[in-house]
Amino acid sequence: MRCAEVREMLPALARESDPSLAVRRHLSKCAGCRAELETYRSIVASLATLETRTIAPPAGLAAKLIAIPSEASRVDHFRSHVTRNRAAYAGGAAAAAAVVGAAGAFLWRSRERSSGRARTTNWGRFAAA
Repeated sequence: MRCAEVREMLPALARESDPSLAVRRHLSKCAGCRAELETYRSIVASLATLETRTIAPPAGLAAKLIAIPSEASRVDHFRSHVTRNRAAYAGGAAAAAAVVGAAGAFLWRSRERSSGRARTTNWGRFAAA
């Protein structure tokens, strides 16, 4: 086995006491992998010495957690914001539509001029009637 293969297995081997024959052969020849395995074993041993403590939750935490679903959601907050500012949003949409319309008219007119076609209108016919 190669070092890269063995080093991938070392964290799991630190908890096991019986590695495979191929891994044992590699560890007997490779000092670097043996040292890394010992490092992992010392980490596992240190973690085993940690004590477990249960900490009481702060007062009022349960009531706060229960109240969360009843509070207004983000969607409700967004809807109320849009409702309050409807006029501003409508004005902005109208302005954007006007800009798009003006740009479209400008492009249409510039295409007519660049193509060489002169648009003729017969306005006099309507004025005479």
